[in-house]
Amino acid sequence: MLALGIAVVGLAAVAACTTVPGGGAIPVAAPTSATAEHRAVSPLDEPTGSVTSSSSSTRASSTAPPTVTVTSVPPTTKPKTTTKSTPKTTTTTKAKPKPTQTPTPKATATPKPTATKSTATTAPKTPATGPTVSGCGNPNPGKVLLTFDDGGPKAAAILAILDRYRIKARWFPTGQWANANGAMIQRLVADGQMLGNHTYSHPQMLSSLGKAELTRQVDLGYHPTKVFRFPFGASDATSRAIVTGKGYSICGWSIDTLDWRGNSADAITRIVTSQARPGSVVLMHMAFQADVDALPRIIENLRSRGLI
Repeated sequence: MLALGIAVVGLAAVAACTTVPGGGAIPVAAPTSATAEHRAVSPLDEPTGSVTSSSSSTRASSTAPPTVTVTSVPPTTKPKTTTKSTPKTTTTTKAKPKPTQTPTPKATATPKPTATKSTATTAPKTPATGPTVSGCGNPNPGKVLLTFDDGGPKAAAILAILDRYRIKARWFPTGQWANANGAMIQRLVADGQMLGNHTYSHPQMLSSLGKAELTRQVDLGYHPTKVFRFPFGASDATSRAIVTGKGYSICGWSIDTLDWRGNSADAITRIVTSQARPGSVVLMHMAFQADVDALPRIIENLRSRGLI
C-alpha cells in the first residue's frame, strides 16, 4: 500500500513538468481536480502537502523581513541627530555668564581715599627762602618756625603746649599788650621764647600815617630784639626805610593759617601740614582757641617729618 502511494506521487511529479528546448524540465502547476482535493485529506498525502505548503510560506516570510529591516534604519539615525543638537544648546548657556563676570571686577577697582592722606605728608621739599622769611631770625633755617602775633587770652595755653614739646617760637606782641601783660612777657623771656617788635598799637604802617607816627609806632613797640613784623603785613617804601633804618630785620611769613577768618582747628592743621617745608614761617595768633586745638597736631605731624 505504501509503495503504491509513492509510485503515484512520482508519476504526478513527472506529469507536472514540461519539456523545454535544450533539455530539462520546468515544473508546471497541475490542474486542480476533485481527486487532488480528496488527496489533500488523505493521511498518506498530508505530510507531502504540508511540506509543499510550508516551503511556500517560508519563502514568503523570508522575503518580507529585508523590507522591514530597511524601513527600520531611518528611525535609528534620527535619534542620533537629536542627541548631538542637545549639547550645542548647553555650550551656548555656558557662554552667557562670561560677559556678566567682566563688569564686576571693573566696578570694584574705582576708590581711592588715599589721596587726602598723601597730601598731608607729601609737602614741597624745596626750602622756603626770600625776604619774607630770611629776616625772622630762625635759629634752625632748615626747620619750620612757628610765630604768634598781637597778644591775647590764649598766650598761656600756647606756651604750655610749646613747653610740652620743647619748641621755641617767635612771638610778636604789640607794645600796648606787652605793657598790660608784663607777667606773661616775663614768662616768655624766662622760657627762652624769641620775641619781636610788632608796633605799639597795630596800625597799617603806610606813608599815609606820616613819618612821625610811623617812627613813634616803631619806637614804642616792644623791642627786646631787632626783628620787626609789620601789622597785616602792610608796608611801603617809607615805612620799610624807617624800620630798616633803626637796624631791624623784617620778618614776614610763608604760611598763613587764616585763623583770623575763623578757621577751624582742622582747617588750620590742614593748611600748615600741607604747605610746610624746610624754613617755612607759620603765622598764628594769641587770641584764638582754634590755634590752641590745632597746635599739638601740627607739631606732631611736622616732627614726624623732621620739620620741627
